[in-house]
Amino acid sequence: MRKLTRFKNLILGIAMFVFALILLIWPEFGTPAIMLVYGIALVIYGIYSLIFFCTMAIHMVGGKRIFYRSILLLDLGVFMLCAFKGSERLILLYLLLLLAAMGALDLVRALEFRKAGAPWKFRAIVGAACIVIAITGFIYRSDPNTLVYIFCLGLFCASISKIVSVFRKTAVIYIPE
Repeated sequence: MRKLTRFKNLILGIAMFVFALILLIWPEFGTPAIMLVYGIALVIYGIYSLIFFCTMAIHMVGGKRIFYRSILLLDLGVFMLCAFKGSERLILLYLLLLLAAMGALDLVRALEFRKAGAPWKFRAIVGAACIVIAITGFIYRSDPNTLVYIFCLGLFCASISKIVSVFRKTAVIYIPE
């Protein structure tokens, strides 16, 4: 990881941690704040990914995948912003589904890392924790404040994972000529 990427991930991890603390302090404002922040973040990342596609990824192998991902992220972000006045429970269930998908992807990546001989245990633990938190959220879906608390746990888990990844040493492999 480059130093700029490490700094960006550290700032993002700290911001996620602070956002989760704010949501724990004021859970009654949790659902609109979650929808607004995640919607804006998805739209911004979708636009960034679309610009990356137009400038570089169009010439890369797998560039169409980046294009489809950027369109999907833009759609999800616009959906979150449009559903801002909609049902709180529906949006929180949608966010719990995203948390479960993130946990499943972490588990799959941990299995790939295990096959490659790379460190995989931390990623597997984070993925399993995200899935358990999402399942707990589905069990307690009747109370919006409880869903906000459970979502904060998932956010704490993701922020700690980002912060730990910043301080992990990356292996550098030199290929002799």
